[in-house]
Amino acid sequence: MSKAKEIAHTLIEEGIKARAHFQVWWALRNKALPKYYDAMNDFAYVDFFHAANSGHYTLFWLSLAKIFDQDSRVAGLKEFRHALRAEGMNKSALAIHHALKPHREIVQRVMAIRNKSVVHNEHGLTRSKVYEINGVTPNQLRDLIDVTCKSINEAASGLGLNNLIFDGDRAERATLNMLETLAKGAKNA
Repeated sequence: MSKAKEIAHTLIEEGIKARAHFQVWWALRNKALPKYYDAMNDFAYVDFFHAANSGHYTLFWLSLAKIFDQDSRVAGLKEFRHALRAEGMNKSALAIHHALKPHREIVQRVMAIRNKSVVHNEHGLTRSKVYEINGVTPNQLRDLIDVTCKSINEAASGLGLNNLIFDGDRAERATLNMLETLAKGAKNA
């Protein structure tokens, strides 16, 4: 298997995780409330939802940051573009660069948050201060995830790969469907 294909597989996996964990977190923290508050706060489930909220939040940051990691030892977008060029796929490498160029500042903020709050807890700054300094909105994160996943998918398709990052909001819908089921079950009990 070529180096570009190997990196593409890794990036697809991280893209799926970034998109899915973001959508689950978004659904739990924003779309589910206040409608499913009682179901989420039920003593039988509340600990799960506390863990799920923070877990999905941390995991989408980690997966997204792994995609943008600049280290040459890492299967990130930088090395993917190098591998694509080495395999004669200059147009694919350039397409990724052009698609993500408008999001460069958001990527830098994502990496700063990852470095100072998600992976490391910088003791000179509180977590809330890290977010204040590097403010990124959920809409900006969703847009970055969408553009990134689309770029990875297009390049991976050019390499002949078929198993790509899912489109749409299916993880968000699945989360809300689960909450609807829990809410109905509580009403019928």
